[in-house]
Amino acid sequence: MDQTRHDLEGGKRMRPVREVAHAAIIFAAVVLVLLGPGQASAYVDPGTTGMLSQLLYVLFYGAIAMFLYFLRCIKENVTNAKRFMAKLFGG
Repeated sequence: MDQTRHDLEGGKRMRPVREVAHAAIIFAAVVLVLLGPGQASAYVDPGTTGMLSQLLYVLFYGAIAMFLYFLRCIKENVTNAKRFMAKLFGG
């Protein structure tokens, strides 16, 4: 696929979406580095990481369970639609 596209009106070259997205990400990273705090001094309680990892563990597997549940519903609806179409068109 060609990297540049031509506008129908004036033949101007437009930048591909991927190139613009990369530039936006690089710009955001540079701005965050330049405007971020100069010195970071923080204390993280040792018990916090355990609690945070347990919370993320539960959220991750909950998201997987929801995905699989909805995948099952989608499969059932597709098979029902196939049966309906087969009955409708006499297949």
